[in-house]
Amino acid sequence: MWRKTQKLLATVVPLVLLLAYLAVAACMLNRWDAMVPVTLTPVWAWAGAGALVSLLCWIVCRGPALGAMLCLFLVTVAAFSEEVRGICREAVASVRERRAAPASPEEGAILRLASVRCSGKEEALREAVEAAPDLLLVQEAPDKMTLDAIADRLYGVERSVTTWGDLAILARGETLSVLTDPQGKALHVRLRHPGGLVIDATNLDLPGCAPRLDMWKPPVWKGLVAARVETRRIVRTLLGENPMNRDRVARVVGGGFGTPPKDDVFRPLENNRMVDTGAASGQGWNNTHPSTYPFLRLDQIWVSPNLVPLKSTTRLNPDAKGRIVVSEVRMPAAKAKVP
Repeated sequence: MWRKTQKLLATVVPLVLLLAYLAVAACMLNRWDAMVPVTLTPVWAWAGAGALVSLLCWIVCRGPALGAMLCLFLVTVAAFSEEVRGICREAVASVRERRAAPASPEEGAILRLASVRCSGKEEALREAVEAAPDLLLVQEAPDKMTLDAIADRLYGVERSVTTWGDLAILARGETLSVLTDPQGKALHVRLRHPGGLVIDATNLDLPGCAPRLDMWKPPVWKGLVAARVETRRIVRTLLGENPMNRDRVARVVGGGFGTPPKDDVFRPLENNRMVDTGAASGQGWNNTHPSTYPFLRLDQIWVSPNLVPLKSTTRLNPDAKGRIVVSEVRMPAAKAKVP
């Protein structure tokens, strides 16, 4: 009787796991609004759960199909999990231990970007300052006097400080124009960097929709669908503020998105060829929320195609809900003047 049960499990369990794998993969690829709880759950969580079930059943049944499913889930974690790719990048960088050569005029200079949620506390802002960013996006910012003092320390006379509600943008350069969102969810600033590059910076603080333990309940599920639709509409609307198709005008969109990567909220950014610096160049464990033991990347920095991501990391921010994001990008080379 037990051997018959083993044979049945070795046949049925792999089939069920394969169907579940295909169903989750279809949801991840298409990102249907109706299936938002599926797409909000990170890939490593789905694949890890499948690998655990496969391993336990394989120990009991020893079926080759279960071993194949276990390998499939492990390969999925290795190939599609941002966390694994970030750890591998960090390991490769530490093995190489090479120093970055100074950028030549043909290559373009390096621009350091940072995003920090301060919860109104100066200590979080000072932690972000240690990364020496050229452009700092601040959510839940402290008072204006504190922001001015920090900007003086970072940039001196070249400083630019713009605030709107509890949002702020501190930068090295000259402020050319400012656009604000009436609902206080976004702040847009056009800057001229000392190197001549014009930067359109957008600081976001969106409610978003993050995974939660009760998201499978029908009322919560429905609320998450509505939140995704609204957040996606806000992101699409905000992208229309400034052009993104000029060589010497760069675009930076960052802050608190309230939604983990790969969700359909980010489709407007992807359609505009924006690049997620964390996905493209993240090193180490790049998740940001919660700050102490992060398992979600809710705080992100996206850049236009003319900014090349080089490195993206996070810094501990114990006084706030999320970690600090720091990204280094290469600016487009300055064009030689025609005599």
